[in-house]
Amino acid sequence: MTKTTISLVLCVTLSAALSACNSKTSANEKNFGVTVTQYFDKKGEMCLDPVKWPVDVYEVDIRQQKMYPDNVAGQMAALEAAGLARAEDVDLPETKTKVRRYTMADAAKPFLREKAGRAPRLCWGRKSLDKVVRWADPVKKSGQEESAVIYTYQLSDVAAWARLPKVKEAFPELGRNVDGEHKQKEKLYVKLTEKGWEAYGLND
Repeated sequence: MTKTTISLVLCVTLSAALSACNSKTSANEKNFGVTVTQYFDKKGEMCLDPVKWPVDVYEVDIRQQKMYPDNVAGQMAALEAAGLARAEDVDLPETKTKVRRYTMADAAKPFLREKAGRAPRLCWGRKSLDKVVRWADPVKKSGQEESAVIYTYQLSDVAAWARLPKVKEAFPELGRNVDGEHKQKEKLYVKLTEKGWEAYGLND
């Protein structure tokens, strides 16, 4: 085999290897970064649990608020302090019980997200990819190639009210996310499709 032929074979082999590395189906940091970003673009919004307005808070919940600041009384009081809810005392005629009734304030509407068949949710920020930390070697299960991606994320478009101490105390999951920016690791399960890697649940 001549030197020219050997060089040509090496070039073709190297080109094929580089092409494989750059393929959308390859398991690498770039492709998994695209997959996580695609997932966040569709499902990266950070929201409180759904609330069915109005919310009636009973005296027993108000008495327990200091001990359990994340109970319904604490959560509604935090939203009121943030200007997102209004409260009034109401007598329930059927039981002659007094409750504190909370309704959504106009200031909450820009943060409100609604989906058909679901209670409205107040959303306070969005996740975006910080970096892909590592991933599991792909394995085939039931004919589907799968992997799991570990990544860190950062928060963007965080509402000012989400950083209030009272809100973070009343909604511990929100507080952990806000206080743990850039530090928390998450896992995303992904599958290989004809178009490349895709997160499970992307289209749910």
